[in-house]
Amino acid sequence: MNGFRSTLGSYTLYKDTALHSTALTSHGLKTVTQSLGTGTGPAAKRRWNVESAATEAALAGAGCVRGAATALAPPTPTPRGILFETKDSFLLDIRESGILAAETEEKSIFVPKANPVTKHEGFYGLPMIVKGLFKTYRNIEQLYDWQEECLNLQAIRDRLNLIYALPTSGGKTLVAEVLMLREVINRKHNAIFILPFVAIVQEKIWALAPFALQLEFLVEEYAGGKGHLPPKKRRKKNTIYIATIEKGLALVRSLIELNRLDEVGLIVVDELHLIGEAGRGSTLETLLTTVIFANKGIQIVGMSATIGNLPDLGRFLKAEIFEKQFRPVELKEYVKLGDVLYRLREDMELVVERKLAYDYSPAALALDPDFLGGLVSEVVPGGSCLVFCPTKRNCENVAALLCRLQRKDMSQHRTEERSALQRSLCNEGAAPGLVGAAAAGVAFHHAGLSADERSLIENAFRSGVISVICCTSTLAAGVNLPARRVIVRAPLVGRQLLSMGSYKQMVGRAGRAGVCEDGESILIVSPREWPAVRTRLSEGIPPALSSLKTSIDELLLSAVALNLCRDRKALKALLESTLLAIAPEEGSVDIDEVCNESIGSLLRSEALQVVGRDGHVKEDELQLAVSTVGRAAVKGCLDLTTTKQLMKELEQASRGLVLMGCLHLLFLVTPQEVSIRPDYRHYYTLYSNLDEEGLQTARVLGITEVNAVRMMTGKPITNVSESVLNRFYVALTLRDLYRRMPFAAVSDKYNIPKGTISSLLSSAVALCLGAQRACVELGSWTYGTLFDELASRLKHCGAPELEALMELPAVKKGRALQLHRAGFRRLEDVARAAPDDLVAAVTHLSRTAANHLISAARVLLIEKVENLRAEAEDVMEGLNL
Repeated sequence: MNGFRSTLGSYTLYKDTALHSTALTSHGLKTVTQSLGTGTGPAAKRRWNVESAATEAALAGAGCVRGAATALAPPTPTPRGILFETKDSFLLDIRESGILAAETEEKSIFVPKANPVTKHEGFYGLPMIVKGLFKTYRNIEQLYDWQEECLNLQAIRDRLNLIYALPTSGGKTLVAEVLMLREVINRKHNAIFILPFVAIVQEKIWALAPFALQLEFLVEEYAGGKGHLPPKKRRKKNTIYIATIEKGLALVRSLIELNRLDEVGLIVVDELHLIGEAGRGSTLETLLTTVIFANKGIQIVGMSATIGNLPDLGRFLKAEIFEKQFRPVELKEYVKLGDVLYRLREDMELVVERKLAYDYSPAALALDPDFLGGLVSEVVPGGSCLVFCPTKRNCENVAALLCRLQRKDMSQHRTEERSALQRSLCNEGAAPGLVGAAAAGVAFHHAGLSADERSLIENAFRSGVISVICCTSTLAAGVNLPARRVIVRAPLVGRQLLSMGSYKQMVGRAGRAGVCEDGESILIVSPREWPAVRTRLSEGIPPALSSLKTSIDELLLSAVALNLCRDRKALKALLESTLLAIAPEEGSVDIDEVCNESIGSLLRSEALQVVGRDGHVKEDELQLAVSTVGRAAVKGCLDLTTTKQLMKELEQASRGLVLMGCLHLLFLVTPQEVSIRPDYRHYYTLYSNLDEEGLQTARVLGITEVNAVRMMTGKPITNVSESVLNRFYVALTLRDLYRRMPFAAVSDKYNIPKGTISSLLSSAVALCLGAQRACVELGSWTYGTLFDELASRLKHCGAPELEALMELPAVKKGRALQLHRAGFRRLEDVARAAPDDLVAAVTHLSRTAANHLISAARVLLIEKVENLRAEAEDVMEGLNL
């Protein structure tokens, strides 16, 4: 028999034609599945048996039961002419190889894999096993009354759109998770979870990975450079896509383009109030408008803690509204005026709480007249404290102040772990001030730090090694770090007076169910400032008004490109379904006028074209089509200006592309508008030390030695635009990162803060991926291939050996290096590891985090196998077999 044989563990697939063998091998099945059956990591030195779970009924009764270990018998060979069994043969292979049967801690839930779950009534419409999972991984045994009420709303039963609003820490996310689990398990549709920041996306991937592993669905990350566009089409498993706003829009567009949007049954949007922010707000409004106008019966659920005009948003989303004022952990809000602490009532009146008195020496009182050190010392090191500061510099100064006011119990707390943290920060090239503060259990956290530095600080704070973080307001919005006490150092964000929305977001970090028994916030205000602050806070939560007006062209262009609209009449109807038509930023708006202006602009820019013009056709019914440049912009999720500039530069580069290295390509994907303004004298020094590739690229861009001399002498440069000069400077920065120079060294070399470098790197990766898709649409396959490879290398900073490990959520370069050095070089190694092995090998990794990391690795491997399965089945369909 001519056969195909792929061994994975002890399971063998047979096929009786050599043709099938060739097709499957060419798609990578044989190589990948064989690699899943072998392991070289520290915890992979033995074969694993699959543990049989207790029955679902037992789980329902006991909530958490360990099943007896039994060996899984090898499946019978596949009959002739049938390649795939109905029992998820690939996943059986992975389980037999040990990836899904690794030992876990005693409280682990074991799911009966052999018998699919069928009872959907036990736990809020889900199988009872879900109750055990929430108890195991979240320590949640019972839902709050409001959560039960919300899940039993008629709007939820009828699958109507819903907006629910509660204070921070009220348990909103749990309701969203139950709804998404219902969608993928009961209705067998995919779900999309839209979150505002990459860090939050990665955190949610970690949180849902154990559920995906046990309940046999997939979780995919769409953030930064991650996520397939279009997503892989799967026949046997449903997926929860967890995406940032920008990637969520790209995902939705790719599904509409292939007429696959009906695969999605639910879209959940967190922090819905961000729809009123400039930039991201217009992107979110575009996404939601597109989904509503596509009219595929997708349920939209929005949640937020801070929305000032809920009825307007309800009209926009055609949604029911559910609002409660519930917080499981009491938040006591205080205002400090002088040396008196006041309780802040809901009506903004102050009630005296106590007079502050600490054992300060005269020198300490002169150093800290606001008693900041005393307020912090009341809760640390036994509890944790966040100190919000107006600026990055203020964060660092306050951290230094708290170190000087150190008390004995704080200085002697977990000293060995703090020393290990200091070593880790030193390895990342952290500033001496941050490293020194860590020894005292204090840290600062702001956008000037690298992603790895911020990650180390966040993990240390969660584990209690760091007791105090001095941070800017961005931490309140972008990172989930609850604390016992929150101190707002001054009523300012930057130079702007604190708004109620920002205030609520900051103080909402205080107290969290399961973390703190209660929470306290203290706003430090001078008596002179209080009247203005009180007036400002009394204004309440501002309304979320539409910021779409700056992005209307993009919305209309994409609607025509995706065949949602064909003429002016349909485009006007699209605009009438936006938030802009209900709650415009400027008070009122004429939709008809806005539509005409936008269409005219798109026609003048040649992004849109009129086709089949006929004198008998009404103006509203003239057929519109998207030009090549317009289609490239939509495909790449780029604005028209960026797309046209990219096309112009690609045409210029095609006559002299420098391929001695990656510098010229990096310049092409450096954002058009960069905030970097280099010092020209320093720029001259760097230019003087350029290698041959650098000089050749500079010459092609028009940057010559004459320009360099003008930099040195301070004379104006007229023959090269400032934008080109600045982008070339940034491209040199990116090249050093690509060459694996440490962030700290790059920061010192180019005088750019590490946080800014991280942001520039993320922007370049995003533009590179967009340029790749645009080039494919333009038919420029050469550039498309180059950008595809560049994006892959750039997002991993030119470290291909770490690429697989950095696929794991929230695993940055530093953590990937730790895993690699400890012998966990592949996803399979992490997936097979025991939690104790990871905790012992990786510093600042808690057992809980190790369990989540292992689950995430297993889910990623299952996703890869599912991708291969879908690819193979497509091949078989194409062969009519």
